[in-house]
Amino acid sequence: MTAGAEAPRGLIAIGAAGLAMEALVMWLSAPGIAALDRGHVSAVGIGYVVGVGVLLVVAAAVMRRPWGRRAGSAVQLPALATGVVAWPMYVVAAVFAAIWVYYLRLWRLPSGPA
Repeated sequence: MTAGAEAPRGLIAIGAAGLAMEALVMWLSAPGIAALDRGHVSAVGIGYVVGVGVLLVVAAAVMRRPWGRRAGSAVQLPALATGVVAWPMYVVAAVFAAIWVYYLRLWRLPSGPA
């Protein structure tokens, strides 16, 4: 698919759904992070994880814009940084980042009959 061609709606929806699922995982991990180390994780760290979830939802909402893929790519870095709060988040964010890279590769595949 060339840079000037319009993407199929299904491909945009796949990206938005992936970002929304990543946000859901961030939000659902917040109580587990709070209980980590017997409650010695700061409220700032938990707030950061929740805030990254909000950024992911915003990125999912703007996927229809021409710069939507760039927004989704940019929010992967703060998502990876959630590992500073709790190390398992490095693993979670790395898995979602790998899925995002695969999604970006789908945009480069030729469409139509060969």
